[in-house]
Amino acid sequence: MFYGESMFAQVTDASKIAFAHLIAQLRRWEFGLIDCQMETAHLASLGARPIARREFESRLALLVNGPAMPGPWCFDHDLID
Repeated sequence: MFYGESMFAQVTDASKIAFAHLIAQLRRWEFGLIDCQMETAHLASLGARPIARREFESRLALLVNGPAMPGPWCFDHDLID
């Protein structure tokens, strides 16, 4: 489970690009869910969709007992190429 929070950048849309790369990496690591918290056109373009609270709670209950992802994290080198 990854919790996406509000992001900011000094360059317009830089956080959107960074988040798109993060999503690609989290998919490789087989993260079960990204909690975006907001429904936006940009997040929808990356595959986000709203889910019912009951489904969220059910998926969360499974994910909290899964293996932890030790840090520090770093992007796979071939992901950015």
